[in-house]
Amino acid sequence: MNKKEGLVISLILLSFAGLFIWYSSGAKSLTGQSKSWSGQYVGDEENGTMFRELILTYTGDSDIDDLPVTYTVDTESTWGGKEIHWKGTKRLSGQQLYLESKCNDCRIALKSDMTITLQWEDKQEKLVLSK
Repeated sequence: MNKKEGLVISLILLSFAGLFIWYSSGAKSLTGQSKSWSGQYVGDEENGTMFRELILTYTGDSDIDDLPVTYTVDTESTWGGKEIHWKGTKRLSGQQLYLESKCNDCRIALKSDMTITLQWEDKQEKLVLSK
């Protein structure tokens, strides 16, 4: 291999590395809407700490503020394991549920949709967030 070929290969590899770093850094976000809910997820990394937040807003007809809502949040990673699995019950505040996590050893890069199952009163609904 001569110097010219080596330079071309080095530039190609450097371009791919730069593209990968650009793609994997910064905030990741997903949004979605269902019949009675809208949602927005944002994941961000700052100094090695991952911040993940999910805001779910009730958009249905009735006013259900302060009502308990049971949720299950799941994403599938491309390697077979789950990136996010949150489950619990929380009361609505201002028609919204706010879920967040902060961790050093988790992932925020979403390669698939986020599926959220919500249960309130005698109702159940699925909300899918995507890019």
